[in-house]
Formats: sequence, C-alpha cells, structure tokens
Amino acid sequence: MITYFIFAGRTSHILQLSAKRDEEMYNSFVLPSCQVTQKAAEITGITFENGQLLFKGNVMPAVGIKKCLNDFISFLDKSHNNVIIGHNICNYDCMVLYTALEKCSLLDKFMTSISGFVDTLLLFKSSHPGLSSYSQPNLFQTLLGQTYDAHRADEDVDALYTLVNKTVVDNCHFEKTYLSKKFILEKYLSMKELQKICLSLKLLVDNKILSISMARIIAKSGLSLKHLKLAFTRNGAKGIRDIFTESSGSGVRVTKSQKIINKVSEFLQTL
Repeated sequence: MITYFIFAGRTSHILQLSAKRDEEMYNSFVLPSCQVTQKAAEITGITFENGQLLFKGNVMPAVGIKKCLNDFISFLDKSHNNVIIGHNICNYDCMVLYTALEKCSLLDKFMTSISGFVDTLLLFKSSHPGLSSYSQPNLFQTLLGQTYDAHRADEDVDALYTLVNKTVVDNCHFEKTYLSKKFILEKYLSMKELQKICLSLKLLVDNKILSISMARIIAKSGLSLKHLKLAFTRNGAKGIRDIFTESSGSGVRVTKSQKIINKVSEFLQTL
C-alpha cells in the first residue's frame, strides 16, 4: 500500500511547513534564522518582530526548524511507503526542504521515511495537457472554478489535496510522473555543487566582468574560477577561448563572445 502526502513549504528559509495524509494535517510555523525580507513578508503575510512570528499581525505559535522537521518526520513515520506530493516540488520545495534537513543533520532520517515523490506540476501537464498556465492557483480556478488563499502552506496543501482527488482519476499519470527519492537526492547534490561553483565566480560578477546569467552558464558547464585560472595560466586568452568554445551538445560549452573572453582574460591577468 502506498501512502500519499500532500506537502508544501513556504519561502527559501522555511517559515511554514504543512502536509496532509487523508484527513490528518501536519502544520507548523517556524522561527526564522534570519530576517524575513520585505518581499517574503508581502507575499506570505508573515513577519518576525521581537522574537515572535506574526501572520497578518497576529502572533503565531512557532518552533525552531529542527523541531519542526523532527515532528514532520514523526508524522511521516505513522505510515509506510510514503510518497510526497507537491506542486513544483522537484525544482523548488524539495531543494529547500533538503537544505534544511541537511543543516539539521536529519536528511538520512528523512530518507528512511519516504519512498518517493510526485510533482503535480508534471502530473497536471500529463493529465490535463494544453492549459495556458499550470500554476496551482490557476489550476484550482480552471479545473474547479474556485479560488483560495495561495499564500499559506496549509491552504496550499488543502487546495492541492482537493485538486488531485477531484481531477486526476487515472493512476497512469501518477506512474508517469513518479520521482524516486534517489533522483531527488541526486538533483539536490547537483544543485549544491552548482552553488559552490557559482560562489567561486562571484568575484567576477562583483567586478562586473560577468553578468549573473553568464556566471550561471559558466557554472552549469562545470567551470569554476579555479578552472578559469588554470586555463589562463597555461595558455592566456587562448586558454579561456578554448574552454569557452569547446563543442557541446547544444553548440559551445559557454560562449563564442570575444568581448566576454577578453574581459575574463584581462581580469584573470590581474589576480
């Protein structure tokens, strides 16, 4: 038997975590470890003042992130063969969740409590092709003719639970969009490695040698500042041109732009 959980987290630093198994709900607000940004406050209605978490001005009971995650794992452990369902969780929620779990030394414990994931962004694209938008609020409006408060994790969970149960009737769509826990873990580890490389290129971005988008392209190609320095030390500007213009499946590894190659080479010469 497979147990399905509907899941949602809120913001890149978890402020609220919710999940639902049948009619049983887990919901927790989390004391932030850093300042809640103005943008996050505007989107979620959550602020942090004088050591208290507030939602639209009302004090909410909140716990530390480690207790929240331990309680969530305990909630999962009430059942077996747990599959977590969430909207766009492959690219966002899982990455945020895994980051928090690893920081709290709970990732291994969490991994033993789950079997895999279903990303409902992929699920609805499979079950309802051709829609103009696959955002969760739009799906709720289009498929059910209703709206909901999309700025709270518990409301997101309830809405997605209703959407999935009322509009996805063919199990083949779940099978097509199932993601193993190994796949998600590998995606998370790849993201961490990419972040490290991006961080190494921050010096070039800060000095306006590279745009943020170009730095990401270089990072995705697997090149860090260390690699660029080595190529330049060995063969100067030609070394940078050679690694940037190497053949790849989509054309060149990074870029053919002589302007970018020259700017990077000239900057590396100063280091």
